[in-house]
Amino acid sequence: MSSYGYTKSNAIGNQSNNKPTSTLEWILLGLVTLILIWAPFQMSLFNGQIAGHEQKIYYSVMLTTLVAAVSAVAIYKSKSEITNRDILQLAVFVLPLVYLISLIPAVSNYLATNMVLIQFVCAFFFIASIQVTKNENLNSLIAKIIVGSAYSIVIFGLMHWFKTTTVISTLFGWFIPFKENGLYHDAVLATRDGFRLTSVFQYANTYAAYLMAFLFVALFYLTSARKMVAQAAHSFILVPILLSILLTLSRAGLVLLPVIFILVLLFIKPARQLLWFVHLGIGVIATVLIVNPVTEIGLALHNNTDNPQAMKGWFYVIAASLVVMALSLVIQRYIAPWLEQKLEQFSAKKFATAIIPVGGALVGIVLIVILIGTNAKSLLPENIATRLDNINLQQHSLLERIAFHKDALKMATDHPLFGAGGGAWRDLHEKYEGNPYRIENPHSFALQYLTDVGFVGFLVIFAFLIYIYYQYIRTYFKADDATRDKHFIYFIIATSILIHSLLDLNMHYVYIGMLVFFSLGGMVAAIDSKPLAKFKPTVFRATMTSVLALSSILLFITSIVFAQASSSYKDSLVTLEQTKNLGETMKHLDKAMQARPAHPEYAEQKGKLYTSVYKQENNEEFFKIAEDSFKTALEEEPYNKILLLRLMQLYEAKGLDDEVYNIMSKYASHFPWDMEWYTRYMDITFRKGYSAVTAQPEQKSKYLNEVIAAFKHVEAGVERIKSLPKGQEQGRPFHVSTPMALNAVRAYYVMGDANQAAQAVKPYLSEDLTQESNRELVRWYVAATIQAGNVDQQWYDKLLAAAPSEKEQVEQIAAMNFKAN
Repeated sequence: MSSYGYTKSNAIGNQSNNKPTSTLEWILLGLVTLILIWAPFQMSLFNGQIAGHEQKIYYSVMLTTLVAAVSAVAIYKSKSEITNRDILQLAVFVLPLVYLISLIPAVSNYLATNMVLIQFVCAFFFIASIQVTKNENLNSLIAKIIVGSAYSIVIFGLMHWFKTTTVISTLFGWFIPFKENGLYHDAVLATRDGFRLTSVFQYANTYAAYLMAFLFVALFYLTSARKMVAQAAHSFILVPILLSILLTLSRAGLVLLPVIFILVLLFIKPARQLLWFVHLGIGVIATVLIVNPVTEIGLALHNNTDNPQAMKGWFYVIAASLVVMALSLVIQRYIAPWLEQKLEQFSAKKFATAIIPVGGALVGIVLIVILIGTNAKSLLPENIATRLDNINLQQHSLLERIAFHKDALKMATDHPLFGAGGGAWRDLHEKYEGNPYRIENPHSFALQYLTDVGFVGFLVIFAFLIYIYYQYIRTYFKADDATRDKHFIYFIIATSILIHSLLDLNMHYVYIGMLVFFSLGGMVAAIDSKPLAKFKPTVFRATMTSVLALSSILLFITSIVFAQASSSYKDSLVTLEQTKNLGETMKHLDKAMQARPAHPEYAEQKGKLYTSVYKQENNEEFFKIAEDSFKTALEEEPYNKILLLRLMQLYEAKGLDDEVYNIMSKYASHFPWDMEWYTRYMDITFRKGYSAVTAQPEQKSKYLNEVIAAFKHVEAGVERIKSLPKGQEQGRPFHVSTPMALNAVRAYYVMGDANQAAQAVKPYLSEDLTQESNRELVRWYVAATIQAGNVDQQWYDKLLAAAPSEKEQVEQIAAMNFKAN
């Protein structure tokens, strides 16, 4: 019989690597450690798809290419035989390859290029992980570093909840980008649902996913660590993690936590399963006991109330953590060995590991129903109870996610093979929206891949993941406890985050991508190693080294160029703000655009500046510079709305109505829920139609029918919004505005259909006739009823009562006769 959790490795499949650690391996470990510690505190390298977020990402690419270079040398010097694990190191390059292919049909070259770089970063971390974690000593060390970093992020978040960051902002201000007030940007985020804890992520749901993963890691280490010091550390952190999960106010986190918890439990023996339940239960009870005062103190601090009780909040957290730690140590010292002995025979039975999780799942469901469906939630703070109360199938967040997941599938159907390129959702989603929401990504790891790289890329990534999980699970259940434990945290981290990522945007954080792919590499290092005789070691190592070396060199150069361009762009913004000097500003901006002439934000800034100068000086040269800047970028960013709007502003400044109309008409179908777009589109199209009455009679119908079609499109959209499920919000404002109705009545009228003109716009008349725009609409409506021979006397009287001078204008309009088409 083995001592609980301490059996010696039989190393089924995965032989322990007890060889001395080489200098290269230490260097690789050092580089990986540096990046994993630095990255989370740089906004977790969020790929926000704007210039403000790009520079740190390029720095991470630069650092990761060094990881790739060291990995290349390590692989080249390796003398071991080629196995299935080695082939996976080569296979991982298929992921950036499909993103490279998707550059061809990409709707945004800028976003797609960034995604190619990010995919290479993930691939490099995957390879580095296999190299590091297959070494038993390095694996133990890097696991401690990853977990230690996560725990520091938890404490960092609570420091911001209590606003006790003065010391760390002073000591680590050179490393962490604190604001002038000594706080990290949006570590506690004010939302319409209240203040939400986000720590380094600035997004509560991703932080909740991260916390879930490391809650399970803490439970794993607590129940498997030999040393009391380690048990104490992992038990002490339970309350801070659980408390942080509640303070994120993440409904998805609370719903998915028991699901992932039960899934992970299926992989450990019954004795340890029960211990997980016990430790988690103790932690939950302690957390619930302190959550009210801790929440109240934090809310008071963030509502700018004078509250000197921040240290009292820390007292609650530390006291509860110490109590949990003491109880956990007693349980591990006295109960754990006894429990394993009692359940030894039961554990040997088939499906034994499934019995407790299934029972636990049923208990969990009952507890959730009690918590959500009864007054039990009143034990929690009001902001948390309110969020729990909103967990239902008709909740807005869920309905909205379902909506844009459906829209993502529509987008993928139009770009089936290799997708629309990395980041395609940002520029294309408005075309596919079923209602006017504003979501810059599909909030799903799977759907992001589907829209980015199509069904081919989607199948590639999921075939890759399925193979890794299949081989890991297969090897896991053949191994003994000690062997399983060595790499199990990687399974926990990858599985927790990937499952949550099916419903959220976690993988938009480059740091999260690094962590997930490093964890996948850690799982690969644990799988059953099978020699592959068909692959000659020298050929494979030469191929692998060449791929790593070439890609790392290309990406290193690219990242330097892009980072320098980003730095120059930032310098241009600072110079403009501080000096207002166009010449000095353009020196920096031109330097950025020499490297990236089609970068949408660089081009937009340059074009905007020269548009402003053109308006002031009416110099044709400035007009040409601005136009060329916009058009160059639009060649690679054809659906970038900001560039299109800026180009139209330039044309409007010169009075080029034809050019403005061409853009408005061409892209109207791409922005079907943009009220401002349709208002301007209908206005300029009517003006062209009215001008054509005498100048180009044959073109009149074309333009006026466009106005009417646009009007009907908006009306249909309004009806579509009415059909949304009760709990789903419509999103951005969308309705028939007065200017839209005015251009519609004019279009019908000039088409010679006065009766239809009156009927179409009557529902949009306003009683508030103090507004000129409302009077103008009523004016055209009344004139249309007069010409149709069925004057609406009631509205006519209202109009004259508001402004007697309207009589003459109504008569002038009514006197106009247009031939019906």
